[in-house]
Amino acid sequence: MSVLTVMPKFLYPCSRQFPFDETAEEIVRAIEKRNWKVPGITVEFRTNGSGEEKYQKVQYIAGDNFKLYFFRGQGNFDDGSHNSAALETICIPKQMIEVYEDESGPRYYLYVGKDWEADKKWFMNSIKINAKLFKEPRRYLVYHGKHNAVSRRAKELVAYGNFGREYSPIGDEPFWIDLEQKFNEFTTWLKENVLDYILTFPEADVIQPPTPMEELIPYEGPWETIFSICGSSDAGRIEIGKIDPKLLIPSARHAYFGKSNRLVSLSIQNKGKFPNVAYDGFIWCDVNQEGNVTKNSEFVYEVRNGMTPYSLSNSWYIVAIKLKYANGVYVADNSKYEETREKLFEAIAPRERLTDEELNSAIAERGATIVPVTEYKGNYKEPIVLINRELDFDEIDWVKKAENLDE
Repeated sequence: MSVLTVMPKFLYPCSRQFPFDETAEEIVRAIEKRNWKVPGITVEFRTNGSGEEKYQKVQYIAGDNFKLYFFRGQGNFDDGSHNSAALETICIPKQMIEVYEDESGPRYYLYVGKDWEADKKWFMNSIKINAKLFKEPRRYLVYHGKHNAVSRRAKELVAYGNFGREYSPIGDEPFWIDLEQKFNEFTTWLKENVLDYILTFPEADVIQPPTPMEELIPYEGPWETIFSICGSSDAGRIEIGKIDPKLLIPSARHAYFGKSNRLVSLSIQNKGKFPNVAYDGFIWCDVNQEGNVTKNSEFVYEVRNGMTPYSLSNSWYIVAIKLKYANGVYVADNSKYEETREKLFEAIAPRERLTDEELNSAIAERGATIVPVTEYKGNYKEPIVLINRELDFDEIDWVKKAENLDE
């Protein structure tokens, strides 16, 4: 069995910390019984975990006039990872409330703008902070709770001006909110406008998983073996897994070591220049084997980290990869980055350093070349293979310490 075919365990909101928690679970289960398809409602999912211990949950449920975000903690798993499938944020017409597992807050937002229909998408999806300080329109007020010495949970939510950074109530706008009353109001609204609406639709005869399992695509790329580098902890895990994956805890039964090395930084605006997958984190791989792998590993290190190559220390290991599947495998052309940098240096002479904006333009040029390996035409001057999926242990050909490669 491939690690790619491990079906994640679905997590339901099971907390009963707040009055609306039971309704939140009823909503999720009701949509599930209709195969996650209810007219006018969008459901997005999130998958966490690794190896043979993967979890899936609802990330948000949204309609024209409401949005429910599921990010609140409701305990830990055996491996110590967090179960965050509980409802954290509820947005209903002209109101939003955020709650937290440690009983901090809550935080409540009240819409006070002049055109709800024009503003509702912004209100339901925006980060609202320091509107007055940033001279944004007066469209909301924010209220905070203060911990009660006995129960920790606040009894009231008080208007929070944040030392003049947020707008304060005026006229008949409330200066404080009764929290229990507000909880009951949100719970009732969810039952009457979301749950009852979902229940008007028939249940499905056969319940399907939230997202279908990805079909495995055999790898038929031009390189039999590609090379990358990893740290000692990843190398040790991979070497154990190649002997017997059951010697590892379930979440460690995979050979991925890409971490968060992005092709394009999140700080670089897309502007339609490159596909969004370029923002992902990858295992960066060299495709060449000229003389010895140390030379290639230095190339990979330079490309992956944007640094001048140097002799790899004992903490680095070289990994040879023989891909079985093309899923999650891409190719980019590093020459576009190098050529763009050279042109920029010529253009800015005698200045010797590129600005962040200039360097980002070179990174974006490389990002624009990324294509799935199944679409690669073999026409790149300096191809890099990028992997953003878990690897099976038998996709790793060998792992060697950098210091031993020239022996």
